[in-house]
Amino acid sequence: MIFLIGVSTLTVLFVLSLRFRKQVAAFLMRSGLPRWVLYFLSSIPLIIVEEQIDCQKTWCYQVLIPPTLLPLLIFMLLLFIGAKAFHAKSVVKPIVIFSVLGIAFERFFGGLVGVPLSPIIVLFLIPYVGMGYAFISLIPLTVLLE
Repeated sequence: MIFLIGVSTLTVLFVLSLRFRKQVAAFLMRSGLPRWVLYFLSSIPLIIVEEQIDCQKTWCYQVLIPPTLLPLLIFMLLLFIGAKAFHAKSVVKPIVIFSVLGIAFERFFGGLVGVPLSPIIVLFLIPYVGMGYAFISLIPLTVLLE
């Protein structure tokens, strides 16, 4: 039941961020801060929200700032470096690559370690994990690239 609530919540937030990403990015850019600063500042609340939706049993709803914030910010730094190094023109390719790498990271080092790859996991959980990584990177990449 909790998984379904998380899936529906993250799906709604992801669709809203898809719909309003350019407006949010334009609003953020009016601050006058450099794009790279806005990239990281905009990723922090998205990471916090996404991690609260997918919270670990050890800290679920007990902390405001999840302990996974710093590793995810490092992952966002790698995305930033990759997007700049390869001169990304659109958010699509970096988000797809970031999501695939995020799924691989979760499978080998994160929350999916030891989870058997049953059809249910492959059909529902793995795309959900990818959507989580896409959610935390969509608006920051829009700020950076557009």
